[in-house]
Amino acid sequence: MGDIFNEGEPAVKLSGVFRPRPFGQWALVVFVVTMLPFLAGAETVDRIVAIINDSVITMSELNAATNLALEKSGGSDKLDGTAALEMKKKVLDDLIEQKLVKQASDKAGIDVSEKEIDNAVEDIKKENGMTQEGLLLTLARSGLTLREYRDQLKEQIRQVKFINKEFRSKIAIKPEDVEDYYRQHRDDFQNPASYRISMIFIPNADKNMAAQKLKMIVEGLSKGADFKELAREYSEGPTASSGGDMGYLKINEMDKYVQDAVVKLKTNEISPSIQADDGIYFIKLDDVSPPQQRPFEEVKGLAQDKLYRKIMDDRFNFWLNEVKKYAHVEIRL
Repeated sequence: MGDIFNEGEPAVKLSGVFRPRPFGQWALVVFVVTMLPFLAGAETVDRIVAIINDSVITMSELNAATNLALEKSGGSDKLDGTAALEMKKKVLDDLIEQKLVKQASDKAGIDVSEKEIDNAVEDIKKENGMTQEGLLLTLARSGLTLREYRDQLKEQIRQVKFINKEFRSKIAIKPEDVEDYYRQHRDDFQNPASYRISMIFIPNADKNMAAQKLKMIVEGLSKGADFKELAREYSEGPTASSGGDMGYLKINEMDKYVQDAVVKLKTNEISPSIQADDGIYFIKLDDVSPPQQRPFEEVKGLAQDKLYRKIMDDRFNFWLNEVKKYAHVEIRL
C-alpha cells in the first residue's frame, strides 16, 4: 500500500478493532464501501452508550455497527431478542477496543501523509472495481464528502502504523523457533486428501432424451454394468470418451453437489442420480489419496508466517488487556 508499510505489514481491522496480521497478502481494511453507512451514522450526536477515558460511543454509532455485524452474519431476522442483545454487547466491546487503540496512537504522536491517504483510496477503488466517479457517487449516497472519507481513512491508517510500530518491529523469530512450530502443528502443513472420481452427465435440455438415458443407466448399474462403459455410451460430460474419468480432485475443487456425494461414498461406490440445474449426474469414487505431510523446507515460509501471526496476536491481546485494566470505561447501554 504505497509507502505506508515500507517497514512492515499492516494490521487488519476485524469486527471494529485492529488485529495484527503478519506477512502474506495484506490489505488495509479501512471503511470500505460496505462500511460507508456506518461512517455516516457514526457522526450523529445522540445518547452516549459508553465513555472510554475522554472518548464516547453514541447509540447511533453502536446501532450502525451492530447492523453491519448482523448483515455479515446472515441478517437480523435469524436472531431472537436475546441473541441480538448479545451481538450488540459484543460489537460495543469491539468499538471500545478501537477507541483504546486510537487513544494510544494519539499519545504516540503518529501522523499520516496525504500521499499515504491517496494510496489507501486508490487501493480501495481497485479492490472494489470502482472509478473515482463511482466512489464519489457511493460516498454521496451515504452522506459523506470525499474530505470526510479521507479523514476517516487517515485515522485508520494512523492506528495501523501504531500497531506496526509497537508490536511488529519488536518481534524476532529464530530458525529453530520456526522448526519447533512446524513440529507442533504438523496437521496445519498437509496437502489435503484428493479423490479420483468418474462422472456420468446427462443434460436436461431434451427432457425425453434425458429420461431415456437415465432409465438405461439405472438399469445398467442395477445389473452390474461397468460404469466407464456406461459413461462412454450415455454421458455427455467432457470426459465421456475416457469413461468419465475426472482424475484426482480436492474437495474444494468440486461443485457442492459433487462434494456432498463424494464424502458419502466408499471406494468403488456409485452415487444415486444427482439432479442439478444443468442436468443429471452419477458419481463414482475410484480412489482416495490421503492427506500428505508437506516437508519443512517446502512450508518454512508459511510456518514462519503462522508463528509470526500467533506472536503478534498474543502480544497485542496482552497489551489490550493491560490497557483495559487502567482505562476508565463506563457502559451506559
